[in-house]
Amino acid sequence: MRTRCPTTGPRGFRTPQKAMPNHDSRDLESPARADASLPDYPPKDGRRAWIELTAFQRDCLEAVARRERDGKRCYPSGITWTLERRYPRVSRARLEPNLRALVGRDLLAERDGPDERVAAYGLTGAGHALLIQRAERLAVLCDLRGDSDRNG
Repeated sequence: MRTRCPTTGPRGFRTPQKAMPNHDSRDLESPARADASLPDYPPKDGRRAWIELTAFQRDCLEAVARRERDGKRCYPSGITWTLERRYPRVSRARLEPNLRALVGRDLLAERDGPDERVAAYGLTGAGHALLIQRAERLAVLCDLRGDSDRNG
């Protein structure tokens, strides 16, 4: 009985070995980008913190805030459902590294879920403050003021 080398085909011909790619190009951003930490974090300026997030991370932060405002739990499945209004398909492979990156930047906190397999997320004080700063900057740009400013 002959043993075959793993690099030979059924008739004994050598088959080329294919190198496995070290990135996942199926998503718009590589998983390494979502977990990348910046050397001088946390920054002193809220504007800088906002622009250092990817657009998907910003949307994740807003989705958690929206779910908290509506009194809904922030499990990954619920966050996915909220994000699917903007993104047609959101995979766990894309969502979870971005949520971990937001936890690492102290913008989200991981909370206990119904069991140890499922985590729930919530805004931290820094995450809430970052969203408020962003909303205030947009209000100034759009020349929106509170009723007290218009009457006085």
